[in-house]
Amino acid sequence: MRRLLVPLLFVALCILSSGAFAMIQTLSTEELVAGSDLIVIASLKSSTEVGRTPEGFRQLDNVLVVAEVLKGEVLPGAELTVATLGGFEDGVEFPAQGKGVLFLRKSEDGRYEVHNLVQGWWPLGPQDAPGGMGTGISLGRLKEIIKGLADGTIQVPPPAPPGEDL
Repeated sequence: MRRLLVPLLFVALCILSSGAFAMIQTLSTEELVAGSDLIVIASLKSSTEVGRTPEGFRQLDNVLVVAEVLKGEVLPGAELTVATLGGFEDGVEFPAQGKGVLFLRKSEDGRYEVHNLVQGWWPLGPQDAPGGMGTGISLGRLKEIIKGLADGTIQVPPPAPPGEDL
């Protein structure tokens, strides 16, 4: 019995200590689009650590250059400051090279934040095929969803009850 107690206590401690930064709840593509103020294809220009959270995660200000606007009111070539946290499982860290699709929400301080963390950054691979949580969705299909939500021909599905996306 004593041999089981130590591993069980360790597992319980790990579960309890990870509650503040649990896994994201995956949104449908329609929910991700509808909840984003801005959707762009962009690449990283610079990333600067501006502090740390009390838990020790890095606070980063990333400057990204917009190549194409899919939704929202910015111009290609615009530089956007996107705030991220580095160092945890569902955090977004932009590569020094390459570009991707960014789903962004405007924060109160004027910077942007990636909508739904890692789900809101789709790195683009060969032939601009989305990767990450965008794998299997073409840019053409994404543009159709954006247009359909804007003109009402596509509706946002109701969210799944908690626990059913696991």
